[in-house]
Amino acid sequence: MNIGRGATQQSSAPYNRRLVLDFIRQHGAASRKDIQEKVSLSPQTVANITNELESIGLIVSRRQKDLKTRGQPPIAFEINPDAGQSIGISLEPGRASGALVNLVGRIDARFEVQLQGCDRPQLLAGLLELVANLRRQANARVWGIGVALPGPLGDTELSFVGPTALEGWKDLSILDQLQEATGLPLFHSVDSVAGALGETLYGVARHLDNFFYLHLSMGLGGSLIVGRNHYRGADGNATEIGHVPVVPGGTPCYCGNQGCLERYLSLHSLAEALGMDDGQIRTPDLLDRLDDANDQPLQQWCQQAAQRLRDAICMIENLLDPQTIVIGGSAPQKLVRRLVELAQPLHRSVRGRPAPQLPRVMISQREEDCSLLGAAVLPIHELLSPRLQGVQKDDLGDMQAAELLGHRPANGGRRI
Repeated sequence: MNIGRGATQQSSAPYNRRLVLDFIRQHGAASRKDIQEKVSLSPQTVANITNELESIGLIVSRRQKDLKTRGQPPIAFEINPDAGQSIGISLEPGRASGALVNLVGRIDARFEVQLQGCDRPQLLAGLLELVANLRRQANARVWGIGVALPGPLGDTELSFVGPTALEGWKDLSILDQLQEATGLPLFHSVDSVAGALGETLYGVARHLDNFFYLHLSMGLGGSLIVGRNHYRGADGNATEIGHVPVVPGGTPCYCGNQGCLERYLSLHSLAEALGMDDGQIRTPDLLDRLDDANDQPLQQWCQQAAQRLRDAICMIENLLDPQTIVIGGSAPQKLVRRLVELAQPLHRSVRGRPAPQLPRVMISQREEDCSLLGAAVLPIHELLSPRLQGVQKDDLGDMQAAELLGHRPANGGRRI
């Protein structure tokens, strides 16, 4: 894992604070000496930053135990899990799931609402009900709202098209209304990006700098993480892997192409194969059916989906050469494991080697919470992740934690 170097310019003081905070988060606990050695900041700078972060409650200090040292044991700093919470909303066709999440990724409360159609007042009312319910259960500062939704987003030919997207939506101005009505900062992102950032902060990829995240839900998305931040591309829609044609003359796709990967590898394609509505695919009965070798429709879908997954893994590895591929999303973990098993042996690629340091494929351990946690991560990611871009000139004064770390209020929901 590469640790970023601290910046020396006064204007980069917020960056240094976030760098220290991220280092502590990654290691669970860290002494000032650990931070000095790995982050390359002076002892006085580290002392000042840890004092500041502790004074506003973002970190807590504890004496390290069981160390055979003379005198007082050194102090280790940890993220304060009670320093705040964020609200995460995962939007999918027909429903919105919400969670209240603390700074160490613990889900403290959940709520779900059904969203029917595209009527703006009804959609907004449902989202406000969700936020209000979670907010009532908060016991700490609520940093903001994160919203994860299926992409691609923006002014593209594929935005809001098809049953795996928010079909019929025109734009995302409803998120501006949600921010205005709640008075909370709001961040939004494609669900695959949100899930990838969630894995970066709290999941199987928390010690990785570079990996590819494959988001298997109603649709199929992807996100490339480089240097612990996602690669955006020209308009924020990079690695939209679900709409890559992989079968010449294959199944028509709602995007207008044929044989797109998502038409073979997604929960929506599974629902089609089983003759079910999308909403019926989330029942426990589906997982029981996986163990039934005589269930031909399900077993046939798994075989062909696994073949497409095998092809996708090879394509991703040869194009992007990531440390590993993490598979997450709202698809049940048992189903994902079955597909990965059936995809063996994997195609030969640039990642194939006799003794790999990491497996070529890793499966998220967050079960179906991946999308939900990823959404809640968005405001927290802005708090915890060190990035030099956009860091403002330092001016402590009467700063609160967000300002201390270089954040300024945004007009309207901000896309990450």
